[in-house]
Amino acid sequence: MTAARTRSSRVSVQIDPALRRRYQQALAVVRRTARGAASAFDERWEAVAAILEHDPPLYLAGGYASARAFVRAELGETLRTAMRFVRVAKYASPAEEARYGVAKLDAVLGYLEARTGPLRGRLPVDFRKLRLPVRRDGRERRVGVADASVAEIRAAARALRRSAGAAGSRQSPIVRAVAGVLSGGPLSGIRVRLAAGRLSFSDVPPDQLPAFAAALAAVRLPAAPA
Repeated sequence: MTAARTRSSRVSVQIDPALRRRYQQALAVVRRTARGAASAFDERWEAVAAILEHDPPLYLAGGYASARAFVRAELGETLRTAMRFVRVAKYASPAEEARYGVAKLDAVLGYLEARTGPLRGRLPVDFRKLRLPVRRDGRERRVGVADASVAEIRAAARALRRSAGAAGSRQSPIVRAVAGVLSGGPLSGIRVRLAAGRLSFSDVPPDQLPAFAAALAAVRLPAAPA
């Protein structure tokens, strides 16, 4: 596949016919569910995921130069919001979306990522059994998802990230080095984690992959201890 780069959000590309058909099928679902009921949430955002997460991205078949351009034109959302909805559709069932609401589920998933690292495969916990640490009346207590507010869940996630960041600063010079080149601009939201001798990254904007790769190439690794 070759792409003619332009300054606009559209590109002229040569696409395999099978990929074009796949894009058109997914886009048809996205457009059909644009004004659908809440029950269509999963169908809509799973179709969006199929377009954004395919390798190569299927939105190229629509002439879009980036995920951000596709999301803005076809969904009327920011890329950040779209990726949150995709995550909820991936890990929550329609029944859970109806019970807890999309905003709360997104906050819970953010908390779980802060606690365990990037989510992959099956969700490691049952929403009904999860107990979240919240502060009320100056004391910490654990409550179920239904009893916690979105603000409380996000505060719990922030506390975990602060704790992990402090620990990483003390223990891992390489995490500090990588985080340093990602600070500022559109890469600042990327999370860096070191566990079992492996670096992992989450919240990487798809349309920032070239900038992300360039930033990683510029990392100066700390000297190994003598």
